[in-house]
Amino acid sequence: MAKVVLHIGPHKTGTSYIQRRLFANRARLEQAGLYYPDIGPNPAHHILTAKWIPNPDFDLSLKSHGGIDALWTKIIDTYAPKDGTLILSGEPFTRLEPARVDFKELAGLLSPFEEVRIVYYARDPIALTQSIWQEVAKSGRFPAIQGFVQRAIATGLASGVPVDHNLVLDTLEEGFCPDQITIFDYETVKAQPGGILQALLNVTGSDLMAEGTLKETKQANTSPDPLAQLLATELTAPARPPHAIYDAARRALLDRFDKAPTTIFTPAQIATLKASFVEKNQRFEKRVQQHSPAFSMSPNRIDPQTHVTPRQVGPGVTAAIARQIYQLERIS
Repeated sequence: MAKVVLHIGPHKTGTSYIQRRLFANRARLEQAGLYYPDIGPNPAHHILTAKWIPNPDFDLSLKSHGGIDALWTKIIDTYAPKDGTLILSGEPFTRLEPARVDFKELAGLLSPFEEVRIVYYARDPIALTQSIWQEVAKSGRFPAIQGFVQRAIATGLASGVPVDHNLVLDTLEEGFCPDQITIFDYETVKAQPGGILQALLNVTGSDLMAEGTLKETKQANTSPDPLAQLLATELTAPARPPHAIYDAARRALLDRFDKAPTTIFTPAQIATLKASFVEKNQRFEKRVQQHSPAFSMSPNRIDPQTHVTPRQVGPGVTAAIARQIYQLERIS
């Protein structure tokens, strides 16, 4: 009987990178007894969450499979009897709004497998909240940052994605035992040899090495500079900013602040987020440490002392952006 490792993200923790690497190396993985199925419509397995989270983007692929129930049956009947480990990966498994996965039902679906392991990468809530805002902005929606921060604090969610990791454990434990859940600190494993992909491979029990054994793919879905994206968005909203506007904002920030990291949050927002998540992070750590004693959350790295905030964008920066846009218009 096969084992199954279900990687559930969340969003903005290198999930697209993991999925594309695994997808590109399916043949090599299978030689090692690891199965990463191609079920469409992309290199991930988001489509499997359509059983609980409707998504019209999956309709065509689901039709080719005979529907979502038929797809789940095919996955289980194909891989559960095999020797080896099935790897499934999809960050929508962690979404809590507007709909969410029923983990009790999911546990029942996966019960034919000899062993079930859930893998989750916990990222600092402040950095995660920022990255999710950036992803939402890339899609053409521009939520007000103050409201976005207030909702993250009040609900533990950022655009439906948990930034309070306790919410993830709460929902997972509706169907799975705590000792079936592997939690990684995102920043810690990212800095280790082989990074986030190697951490996942280690969970499978395979001796495959992410570096040197598996062929590389392009880094996927990287976020733009946060403050440059915010400035470009504010200049063109409600329209999505063209890349030339983002480039102008980025160059203006580089000229003024060199390569200092930036953030979309003001110092006051950073302080509020920090204060809100201290106790939540401590509670999450204690819950994980019951089964993984060495686990600890990496500290927040977004700080007004080290990061350029919107409060530092004065007339000089905005004038520099305006000059570059003017020059672009003259050239065009």
